[in-house]
Amino acid sequence: MVSFYNLIGVDWMQNMVKKKWRLKEADPLLQFILARDLGISPLTARLLITRGVCTVEDARIFLKGTLEHTGDPFLLAGMERAVERILAAVKQGEKVLVYGDYDVDGVTATALLVKVLERLGTRVDYYIPNRFTEGYGLHGEALRRAGEEGYRLLVTVDCGISAVAEVEEARSAGGPEIIITDHHQVPEEIPGALAVINPRRKDCTYPFKDLAGVGVALKLAQALLKAAGEGKNAWHDYLDLACLGTVADIVPLTGENRLLVKYGLSKLAATGSPGLKALMQVSGIRPENMGVRDVGFGLAPRLNAAGRMGDPRRAVELLLCRDEHRAAELAAELDRHNRERQQVESRILADALGMIDGEGYARDRVVVLASPAWHPGVTGIVASRLAESLYRPVLLVALDGEEGRGSGRSIPGFHLYRALQHCREYLTTFGGHAGAAGFSLPAGHIDALRESINQYALSLIPPDLMVPVLEVDARVSLEDISVQLVNELAMLSPHGHGNPEPLLSCLGVSVISCREVGRDGSHLKLLVKENGILRDGIGFHLGGHLDNLAAGEALDMAFVPSLDHWNGTVRVQLEIKDLRCTGDLKAVSPNGEGRLLPDRAKGHFLDTLFKEAGDYLPRAAPLLFLPAFVQRKLVEYEQKGYGAGLPLHYHPSLFLCTSAGQPGLEIISGATCAAAEEGLDSRMAAHEPEFSCRPVDCRGRPERPSWLAGLADGGEPALVVVSSPHRAVELATYLRRICSGPGKKVAFCHSWLPPEQRTMVKELFTGGQINVVLATPDMVFTLSEAGPGRMVVYHLPYDHGDWEMIRKAAHRGKVDYVYLPFGPDDHRQARAYLAALVPERDLLARLYALLRQGLGSPGSVPRKMPAGENGHRGEQQLFLYHLAGLLRRAGCPWARSFTVGMGLAVLTELELLQWSPDQYRPVPRRSGGREKIPLAASPTYRWLQELKERAIKWQKYALQAPADLLMECHPGF
Repeated sequence: MVSFYNLIGVDWMQNMVKKKWRLKEADPLLQFILARDLGISPLTARLLITRGVCTVEDARIFLKGTLEHTGDPFLLAGMERAVERILAAVKQGEKVLVYGDYDVDGVTATALLVKVLERLGTRVDYYIPNRFTEGYGLHGEALRRAGEEGYRLLVTVDCGISAVAEVEEARSAGGPEIIITDHHQVPEEIPGALAVINPRRKDCTYPFKDLAGVGVALKLAQALLKAAGEGKNAWHDYLDLACLGTVADIVPLTGENRLLVKYGLSKLAATGSPGLKALMQVSGIRPENMGVRDVGFGLAPRLNAAGRMGDPRRAVELLLCRDEHRAAELAAELDRHNRERQQVESRILADALGMIDGEGYARDRVVVLASPAWHPGVTGIVASRLAESLYRPVLLVALDGEEGRGSGRSIPGFHLYRALQHCREYLTTFGGHAGAAGFSLPAGHIDALRESINQYALSLIPPDLMVPVLEVDARVSLEDISVQLVNELAMLSPHGHGNPEPLLSCLGVSVISCREVGRDGSHLKLLVKENGILRDGIGFHLGGHLDNLAAGEALDMAFVPSLDHWNGTVRVQLEIKDLRCTGDLKAVSPNGEGRLLPDRAKGHFLDTLFKEAGDYLPRAAPLLFLPAFVQRKLVEYEQKGYGAGLPLHYHPSLFLCTSAGQPGLEIISGATCAAAEEGLDSRMAAHEPEFSCRPVDCRGRPERPSWLAGLADGGEPALVVVSSPHRAVELATYLRRICSGPGKKVAFCHSWLPPEQRTMVKELFTGGQINVVLATPDMVFTLSEAGPGRMVVYHLPYDHGDWEMIRKAAHRGKVDYVYLPFGPDDHRQARAYLAALVPERDLLARLYALLRQGLGSPGSVPRKMPAGENGHRGEQQLFLYHLAGLLRRAGCPWARSFTVGMGLAVLTELELLQWSPDQYRPVPRRSGGREKIPLAASPTYRWLQELKERAIKWQKYALQAPADLLMECHPGF
């Protein structure tokens, strides 16, 4: 087969692919928070942010999420009713028809639901409309025949959301009853079906909206299997089909879609389906190397070919086939159809290019071409190829007598469906969305359509819009790209629409050597150098650049880093995507918008607030990343006078101090903060709640950050309570970045802010210039004076004391609604911090053993972190930090510097440690024997154990108790 690049010619191609480079904007503050909290490189953190993953919570799921992080199917509107009706049909032995679609999403969804219904013992069959004689969607004639054949229930997959008339016709005719599952955009009026399941419904609370049609079918399967008692994980058996359909439908590989594909790829590779195994064999795919590209360019085109070139039922038959011999026959048939499709595609592409060159259409803003020799099942693919290479919208029409059926593809910035709406007087039918559309029209209207849509496009497609944009994730140096980094970046896979491969740039590299490679010399092999670092690069389809390159020349390079495994060695290789003469690379913000612009006083203050956070957060990270609860308990520990015999410079509260080497941040203790609030404690104690707040129970809600963004943009002022200062900064920065409405007017407040900034936040919040404030529990009582209508308890309160501050603040501020989205993940995080605050016997034993091994001299500790200031105090801080690192490596992953301080206090109180005369060096003392030492003899240990027990008891109660009871007083805690 003649390749696309041979058809269009290398020279012509090079003229078409000159690209404008644009550096995606990240956020240094969020980048630092993600990197530190997740233990990843700053570059990986930046790449997460440029993909819209802007919070630690979302990033943790993105990197390490499991199928447990997918949504509850019963959150989908209509699900309960659908499950009830289908299970009733199973019980009563009714015939059920699954009505699908002819593309890969539709046929995989059809096969999936048929398999599940068969598993439940249903009398089930399926129907796929013909692309050419019927077209997409529900059809009245098909529904009528289904009723005549005795089907009492029909379930759609990947279609039906617009079939208002067809559903009403079936209802008037007495059946069949219809359940719709779909994922396409929801019209103003939805069909009056028995149940309509679509995550895009306005009244649907399902958190993830971008499921493919097969994804929605999978959620129905999950709900059915669970309700039928098949086990909560029975739906995992169908991930192979869900993965295949999701990849093929080019939905965003983010959120739940990414999890379905990530875990579905391994299911697909190990599938027991004879049909899928036969399809892999004819596609030349080795299951052990299964990836998204194999699915999208190997399996999917062959399944699609059934609907494009023949009978779409063959694709479903293959996916349902249980006989290996028959599966091999069907797979071979689909493979033949696919080869036929490729040949037809090449002919249409050659015809189209000839028309563009010969008839002068190359200058048109929108290319409109038609021919009676074209196959209507392939025009969409060719339109997509042409739109990509020409970088302008393309409409191709297959003529059949006096009628034509067309497919269109667009470019970013030109909404194709709206363009067709403008030209609707020339069309018989049309439908689609911004990037793609289908339509029909009389053959005599082709010229009028071309003129009308190009006139419409004159003002909407300026010349610079027809220049393809290369979205670069980050600018790096060659020395940044290591094998370790490339392995870390692999955590971002699987890649696809919405989650592209990391595209990096390196500016001003020197070309050491370059040559053409490949059978026709269309590829480019390079050796480049920067600052003494050499890297190999390969540029597919970049052979035309060779004449413009010379050894020693400096150029800019955009590339995807990868690993080359050869002869037992692993080295970095750069997959070059574009080359250009050295130039500048400027960052742009998402959607081409700049950062929040100041509107004088309010804007200037907010800009300063966030800018200063970016300055001080990295310097005081160990402190500001600590939950406010832990900070208060460290202060409380000092106030109670525990730690007798422990030198002052080893006390755990030393962790709350910054040193002379960290200027620019005002540090105040919790006690000082309370005093600064002018009698806050006494006002809280005297306050008797009189106002009734209404709790909104959304505990355990998935995708919390995006939910919060929606709430923040809702308009009514909101006070959001978070666990730590850095969480307040993180989520406020996220809302400022992601929100487009009132939620963009956001600030944060925590006890480590200077008093004047806390006062300004409160004043602006009260005056309405700030709409949302993220605050730690110790700040909410004062901020509640602003009278926000809503309060969000975002993180699980660590103990009853935290909760009482929040509860009294809600009553005092006469808050209407208190949202409770915290959940089990917060409890796990809290347990980790409690483990750090409260050292148990195992950690104490490990600490004692380390000290006995000779690690008792702070002066001998290697300087792995800045000491902070000269003298003993700096060395002792370093000593605590070093011991915490040793404990983490010894099996105590939660150990921090203050953990070591608490441990030293316990060991000192138990007289297992004594101190050198200068109070500088701990000297371990031998215990009296093998018997266990009673740790309760330590006042510090007893106090910490009581604290931990009360906190855990409260957290379990807060997760399980009825929401109404939480808003009441709980003196028992």
